[in-house]
Amino acid sequence: MENQPIIEVKHLAKSFDGTAVLNDVSLQVKKGQCLAIIGPSGGGKSTLLRCLNKLESPDSGEILFKGENILSHTVNTNHIRSKLGMVFQSFNLFLNMNVIENCTLAQIKVLHRSKEEACQIAKKNLEAVGMLNKIEARPSELSGGQQQRIAIARALCMDPEAILFDEPTSALDPEMTVEVLQVMKDLASKGLTMVVVTHEMSFAKNVASEVIFMDKGVVAEQGTPEYIFEQCQNPRLKSFLGFSK
Repeated sequence: MENQPIIEVKHLAKSFDGTAVLNDVSLQVKKGQCLAIIGPSGGGKSTLLRCLNKLESPDSGEILFKGENILSHTVNTNHIRSKLGMVFQSFNLFLNMNVIENCTLAQIKVLHRSKEEACQIAKKNLEAVGMLNKIEARPSELSGGQQQRIAIARALCMDPEAILFDEPTSALDPEMTVEVLQVMKDLASKGLTMVVVTHEMSFAKNVASEVIFMDKGVVAEQGTPEYIFEQCQNPRLKSFLGFSK
């Protein structure tokens, strides 16, 4: 089906130690869409993203990737993670490897590409994020913004159908935040399907095609950036946006 969502979440629930973190969450992500998820800390945003990538197991509900329930025991988790790339707030690069090794390891191990092919693909994606000149560097020699751009390139190397970004700029200072957001903006403009948990309201307002406001484990509001930021009268959302300015 041409218009079938790439990702569809149905009635997802997750609790930790008896406390509900996700409560009946449902959403869809279409091909080429940039979905921004905003909301207060502790609202369930990152837990939702970790469920999409099978880093957390929900208590109930379904997560469909191209129509297939990824929570089924018959689904290959490595395959799902290669198709739903993830970029973390703490970069998660391998500190004992240089940049090119970080970007080729999963290609070779998971996608079974030759080292030569993996290197060519890595260089192409590193060039796309402005990091081709750092291929021999170790993560410890790079700034936070540079490490995050490499993490994005690493995700792109897997030819994902979508990339999940978990607060990718929260560990960065304002100058580095700008450079990472510009890379993400470029990817969105090229039609990469993206789900972005973010505290950067300008990104959600100006780059996202759809915005979800999560609060206390539920999808409290959903709509276009224009609706969320200018038209919605939800007092909780208006209060949150007032504090986020």
